[in-house]
Amino acid sequence: MDSETRKKLDRIESALNKAPSSGTVSVLPDYFVDRFVRLDDFQELASAIKSKGVQGGGGSIRGSRQSEVKGGNAVNLAFALGSFGMVVNLITVANSLPAEMLRSTFHQVPSVNVDIIDGKPGFTVAFEFKESGRLVNVMVSDPGDLKKIDGSGLSEAHWEKISESKIVSFVNWASIDYGTDLAEKLFSFARERNIKTFFDPADVLEKENDLLDFKKRIMDKALIDYFSMNDNEARIISRAIASHILTQDYSEAELKKTISIIADHTGGTVDVHTHKVSMSCSRGEVTADRCHKVIQKTVTGAGDVWDAADMIGYLTGLEPEDRLYLANGAGGLYVSRESAMPPTASEVLNFLKSES
Repeated sequence: MDSETRKKLDRIESALNKAPSSGTVSVLPDYFVDRFVRLDDFQELASAIKSKGVQGGGGSIRGSRQSEVKGGNAVNLAFALGSFGMVVNLITVANSLPAEMLRSTFHQVPSVNVDIIDGKPGFTVAFEFKESGRLVNVMVSDPGDLKKIDGSGLSEAHWEKISESKIVSFVNWASIDYGTDLAEKLFSFARERNIKTFFDPADVLEKENDLLDFKKRIMDKALIDYFSMNDNEARIISRAIASHILTQDYSEAELKKTISIIADHTGGTVDVHTHKVSMSCSRGEVTADRCHKVIQKTVTGAGDVWDAADMIGYLTGLEPEDRLYLANGAGGLYVSRESAMPPTASEVLNFLKSES
């Protein structure tokens, strides 16, 4: 390990140690009950489903590896932050058995306060399989009452908790019919109180037509401090707001240009994470960090773990190159695990040391 890498790890270790006392993070609003279905070959499943329907009128297809866990970007982000020891205020929607499941899940991360608004949670079936040599996930989701949330259901107690935060994070805008209304209320409230804002929209393809209105009401008013996305989301957002085309086989230079364009339109910092490289653009300067080469075993929820580490970097004042290095380490360790459990601070630090 060279001296520069050792200094970088020392800075990250110091940041991770002071992170739990760096302030509360409010996270909202989505909760999904996730069922993972891990497949060797998706086409085999598709053929089997069709065969069962045509030949037998239905029936069982046995043998796929499955598990059911808590899910949703907000829930996963809150759990990942809590695993790092952060104090988190999670505001989400649930009822009946899923609500009890959620409370039970967070017993192991006591630094997270779970605040539940009564309503139907979301449900997702996540298929994980290999495509072109890369592990991918395709999610079939029912957003439940999340689709209707617009901020009007937040109580005075909710707003009071948000007002005590250092950062308010709004994720999965794409699943909410009134997502821009909620973003406008949350981020305007935060801006008036000097609270930093973190936004990760999730898969925006089906909401591409809403992005110009989002730009006018949120981005043009510079209400987002930290804007996080993956490369596909960057492709869609830049196309919608700036008529910029990022090709599927883009180069790193093309990705840098894309996030610079998005940053020009939002005024804040734009972060993009991919399976090869992560980048951050602030005030026209783009920083990049290569991802760790690991064997992918889990992909669903990787972006949420990356966001959690990224947010810790912001809270503790890490420079972009250190912040990306930390986030890539957290994401790389997570995807290399068999179980979808976010790492602790010490686990990430040990992983970074072993990879250096």
